[in-house]
Amino acid sequence: MKKGLLIFSILLISLISIQCNNDKKKDRPKTHNGELKPINYSFENPPKFRKDGELWFLQNETNKELFKIDLEIASTDEERARGLMFRPEMEENQGMIFLFYKDEIQSFYMRNTIISLDIIYVNSDKEIVDIYKNTNILDDTSLPSKAPAMYVVEINGGLCDKYQIKEGDLIQF
Repeated sequence: MKKGLLIFSILLISLISIQCNNDKKKDRPKTHNGELKPINYSFENPPKFRKDGELWFLQNETNKELFKIDLEIASTDEERARGLMFRPEMEENQGMIFLFYKDEIQSFYMRNTIISLDIIYVNSDKEIVDIYKNTNILDDTSLPSKAPAMYVVEINGGLCDKYQIKEGDLIQF
């Protein structure tokens, strides 16, 4: 009885695994030989905003909401490397968050980025530890965090001043 149940369980897990893999392969761009087709973004072919969630900026002492944005998440190496490059514009209530594995000094630049940004470094406690405001577009100058950060949020340049977002404030997503 136990041996039969074990065999049935293994068979069921195998079938579920096969189906999950088949579902994941749907709707991916393919080449003629079935391999994944890389997307080559450029100024002529910019990425489109993809809403993955929402993020709130909160005043540290009172937890008062300062500003809320729709959020695109950059969690893979490729997404983190591309960031907001090539995009001609971004709505005021949109932004991108970069997810890293641990608190450490992070450094960003504005290569191929034509939107001035506020770059906000946030630690694992979701506290803002550094902000670069109104960054220079198309600039390869390194903009390192002055303290370890696990998250980096990018919003349109000038919004930190407009909504009084400052170091010590918090994010929630």
